[in-house]
Amino acid sequence: MAAPDAPVLQMHRLGKRFGAFWAVRNISLALQPGTITGLLGPNGAGKTTLIRMCAGLLRPDEGCVTIAGEEQAPDNLRAHARLGVVSTDAPPMGELTVAQALRLQGTLHGVHGAALQTACRMAAEDYCLNDVLGRRVRVLSTGMRQRVAIACAMLHGPRVLLLDEPTVGLDPDVRAHIWECIRTLAQRGVTVLFTTHYLEEAARLCSIAHLIIRGALAMSIAPAAMDGSGARLERAYRDAVQQEPAPC
Repeated sequence: MAAPDAPVLQMHRLGKRFGAFWAVRNISLALQPGTITGLLGPNGAGKTTLIRMCAGLLRPDEGCVTIAGEEQAPDNLRAHARLGVVSTDAPPMGELTVAQALRLQGTLHGVHGAALQTACRMAAEDYCLNDVLGRRVRVLSTGMRQRVAIACAMLHGPRVLLLDEPTVGLDPDVRAHIWECIRTLAQRGVTVLFTTHYLEEAARLCSIAHLIIRGALAMSIAPAAMDGSGARLERAYRDAVQQEPAPC
């Protein structure tokens, strides 16, 4: 059991190899409760691989992940219960209605009866889903499907939420709503880790952002120290990328 003030998500010298290629190399991070952490980096830098190891979808070749003191592993249900994931790896729910998707997600995480009804009602209110509960997920807009995905991920009350590029392809209004959802979760004590290519998004949301280049941690920066400026974060990002030596 983790101490109340202990990091709720920890990565200990994580490494993942595909053949001779190291997609992630020696990354150690500790995320406190109620914080929002961003993972930045070029395509192929290792961000999604890192998220998948935290989610238990990939086994590390080196190191380990702990969630609220529980080591992440495919058979550790206590670790999975503390975790919500929004990822393209999630099973398709397109033929389900929104209400069915919520109930299924809750049931899979052991939420039943009156508790399930309450959780579904609160999720529908929190993520503005009441008007679409009877519609199939596949007919919804991209932004609405993303709201459903976050609602499903949070239905069982996890302590950590992982999101892989949660606002890609969304229009500005929907993106702003997703940002507000993420901020609200952090205010409630949820630890949020997400990947993004939008530097303004990282500057506005993150307690801290980590730049990953070729699988390794290249830079960590607190956007608040830059007055939430996406432009200043972009300059720091570009400087770090340009200073990285070319691959052999």
